[in-house]
Amino acid sequence: MKNILLLFAVAVLLGGCSLLENDGADDAAISQNGGYFYLLDRTTVSLVMLDAQLHELQRWNLYPVTNDTSLQGIAFDGKRLWITTSGSALKVIQLDIDGANVSALKTFDAPPQRRGTVRGIAWDGGSLWVANSGSRTYTIPAMLYKMDPLTGKSLDSLTLPFAEPRAVGYVPSFLNVYGVGTSDPMLYMSDVNTNKIYRYNLAKPAFDTAFSAPVPPRGVSYVNPVGISGDGQAIWLVNSSASSAADHLYRITYAGAVEVRYDLPYSEPGPMVWSSADVRNAAAAPLSVLSVSPNSARIDTSMTVDIFGTGFRSGTGLTASFGAGITTDSVRFISSTQLKAGITVSASAAVGKRSVTVTNPGGVTATGDSVFSVTAVAQGPGHLWLADQASLMLYKIRISDTTVVAQYSTAGLSSAGPQGVAYDGTNLWLCLSGTTRRLYKVDTTGGSLNELSSFAAPASGGTLRGIAFNGGFLWMSVSTTARIYKIDPASGLAVDSLSSPGAEPRGIAFSGGELYCNDTTIDSVFTYSAAQSRWSSRFATPTPTGGTASNRFATGLTWDGSNFWIANSTNNFDHVYKLGPSGDVLLSVAAPGIGAAQLTGLAHTP
Repeated sequence: MKNILLLFAVAVLLGGCSLLENDGADDAAISQNGGYFYLLDRTTVSLVMLDAQLHELQRWNLYPVTNDTSLQGIAFDGKRLWITTSGSALKVIQLDIDGANVSALKTFDAPPQRRGTVRGIAWDGGSLWVANSGSRTYTIPAMLYKMDPLTGKSLDSLTLPFAEPRAVGYVPSFLNVYGVGTSDPMLYMSDVNTNKIYRYNLAKPAFDTAFSAPVPPRGVSYVNPVGISGDGQAIWLVNSSASSAADHLYRITYAGAVEVRYDLPYSEPGPMVWSSADVRNAAAAPLSVLSVSPNSARIDTSMTVDIFGTGFRSGTGLTASFGAGITTDSVRFISSTQLKAGITVSASAAVGKRSVTVTNPGGVTATGDSVFSVTAVAQGPGHLWLADQASLMLYKIRISDTTVVAQYSTAGLSSAGPQGVAYDGTNLWLCLSGTTRRLYKVDTTGGSLNELSSFAAPASGGTLRGIAFNGGFLWMSVSTTARIYKIDPASGLAVDSLSSPGAEPRGIAFSGGELYCNDTTIDSVFTYSAAQSRWSSRFATPTPTGGTASNRFATGLTWDGSNFWIANSTNNFDHVYKLGPSGDVLLSVAAPGIGAAQLTGLAHTP
């Protein structure tokens, strides 16, 4: 009779009703704060969204994202979900969810350097915390790592006082009117050897034992706490046993008392996180069109272009318009920041700049002004201008065949080596650091560099690095002080400044009106969101062929209208790389003076 009742109860839950151990209304919210539960279903490698009554609202297949079946942890950063996966992947992944679609927005190697076994993950409001059960091969104990969500770098590490961590959950400070709760934010963690729940006080860093994991009706042999989360009122714990008869969700007080148990209808439920936000909508960014790559097309031709922006949504009604004379043959959703469009430019299309308008399903539109051009003839790729601090040289490199077609000495300007190179649409600019600390506008039409004008850099400290032009202003990065300045080129005065993504910013460039910057300390290219006043990692700087990550030292950065170019300066790995908008390496060119060069600035002229 007991088994019949159990089967009936499971069937009720699968039919859309909550299965409560205690009596009560079927649709009574089990979380006093409402919200949603996001659970990893390990059997189907899926993410499951449940409402406050444990009704399943949505299910996403994660295997195309993880390419691995070993789901380990889940966290919510206030906007998007993060998961960890072990197996062959050993990754920390930020998910981008758009309705029924899910993709990876960021993917980092799990600490430490993909060794051991990554387990649970939690978000404390500013950083990620990732548990690892260690490795005998590498003699790594069970550890807890604090991670930077922008770069994936480990900010701190702590040896755990237990050997087999599984769940990690963040529980914010909470005290109700009766003084029950915690006055400090805590990380709660489970251990499957001791079957205990531990906590780490983030305000007063220390570990202690919180309480024992609840024992399911089947007995102590079935204790396996794999998920922990807090909803501001209580702690929620997932128990997942090898037997489907011990898969439970517990509501537990801060003192460890079980208030109620709910039986889960999944054969192998994994970690779970609670959130007040609906991730199907919470991650939505405002619709914008930032750039198109390639950004030009000849009349009477067909081609495929990538449209970059924010807030793109998939579904019926997604369109892109390039204006009169251009037919959009197809639009394919790639991600919330990228579309792929097939276009045909008629022989009668007007030559000149074009705005591109994207319309999302539902009718919301956004336009990128002058982000595309129609030309009468195919445009050449232009030239790269590469500065070498060691030889005091500026090289002009033809992109079509990577030949150095001219070279200029900067010694006539100063004995200080050139750092940054920029193009204002008419003339080149050079940034010289050292004791000179000046910016020069130069003429390159003759056989040598001729100074047209110059002014002292407005920055009083640090080393002057990359420069770029955008919107009539000259932008300059400064290392050590970690600032980027917006400069009026007519007066030489700084009209604004912002923090750089790291302590050692080098190259800066603009694409589609967005500011990009690379940094030699964190080996990534970042893009700046003026709306959010923050940097986000776009892609890692390339590892030289035949080298390792230690051979990365990215300096110059520029955008040619379709692709990025990055200079790497490390002895025999002195190369210039052509990268697609997503960071994929398309071409590698050995730098002049490879091995002895000190590559710095990089600029593109059409």
